[in-house]
Amino acid sequence: MCGSKGNGCCCCPNAMIFQEELCGNFGDIDQVVWTAPAVNDYIQGTFEVFNAGPNPVAFAVQNGGPNFTVPAGNSQTISVNNPTVLGIVSTGSTGKWCITLYKRVFG
Repeated sequence: MCGSKGNGCCCCPNAMIFQEELCGNFGDIDQVVWTAPAVNDYIQGTFEVFNAGPNPVAFAVQNGGPNFTVPAGNSQTISVNNPTVLGIVSTGSTGKWCITLYKRVFG
């Protein structure tokens, strides 16, 4: 019952937001480098891909989502709600990817 805990407010406690950071390196690759453990497990994610090589690098964050191209010597960051995957396609380039994920947990 609402207010039965003596706080005069709200039936349930506020949600807590947890943050995870993941990073990795890549070379010649054409595959998914990260997959969410369950659909909608994360409420938001920020994905950054840095291209240290001479050729463009492509990446996508959602299955069937748009591809983003990172020119040589640059990085690109995007933010999406309910992220599911990070796939990278790189031929003749190297670089680094970093992900910051946010998960809502009800206490």
